[in-house]
Amino acid sequence: MTAPVNTPTRPPEPYRSSRPQGVWETGHPLVMARNLWARRALIRQFSAREIQGRYRGSYLGVVWALVTPLLMLGVFTFVFTEIFHASWPGAPGSKIAFALNLFTGMTAFNLFAEVATGTPRLIVGNPNFVKKVVFPLEVLPLAQVGSALVHSLMSLVVLLVAKLVFDHSIPPTIFLLPVVYLPLLALSAGVGWLLASLGVFLRDIGNLIAVAVQLLFFLSPVTYSSKVVPEAIRPFMWINPFSTIIDAFRAVVIEGVAPAWGPLSIVSAFSLVMAVLGYAWFMKIKKAFPDVI
Repeated sequence: MTAPVNTPTRPPEPYRSSRPQGVWETGHPLVMARNLWARRALIRQFSAREIQGRYRGSYLGVVWALVTPLLMLGVFTFVFTEIFHASWPGAPGSKIAFALNLFTGMTAFNLFAEVATGTPRLIVGNPNFVKKVVFPLEVLPLAQVGSALVHSLMSLVVLLVAKLVFDHSIPPTIFLLPVVYLPLLALSAGVGWLLASLGVFLRDIGNLIAVAVQLLFFLSPVTYSSKVVPEAIRPFMWINPFSTIIDAFRAVVIEGVAPAWGPLSIVSAFSLVMAVLGYAWFMKIKKAFPDVI
């Protein structure tokens, strides 16, 4: 009688995906897109978990996502219009125009700020996931981006309602918003992966990033128009990708015109490169996380 032959079984998918990867494999855009698409359900789940965890136990719950930016909008509008007597170019003396343009800039910038300030402690704050060999840690920073996107979209709804109430119209260019959101999301994801990995080894980086984000807020045209920046320093302002992104948001939401496609294309390409590099770096260095945490 012939003894049965034990044929090798195919290892489960999670174990096969956790094998060491080379620089080319982790940094290839198609490989990155395929891996993230395969884990899209997990990303959605952890994005919802992040939102629920933030407001768990509070009486207003997710309403705080609307109350907080509205309070900031009121304070900034009062300080700049009543104390500094600032006005928006093209609408002198109009507090409504100033508030709408200011809120548009805050809606765009706050998405990145939420990711940048939240990711440095993300891996350290979830040690149980680090110890699970098969858990894809790369979904955690992306879930942070998903949570920030939900908050940004909620602010955008408030902005569009205000635009409809005060200007009695919403420009048709609003349908270009997904194109404008693309570089913002890609840049936030790349920085999120980078800061999440660095936060494991440099525990003080969270405090440094908090200060850097505040400085970046005032160096970006959030509370002012890029048109009022002096000509001598305007070329340096465009080194900051948020100058182009925020101007593109205001173009399609407030002004009703198409964004400047040339600068936006350059920033989009830069953001996609940052996303790929951030992902590749995270995938290469995450194998050292269990030794540190």
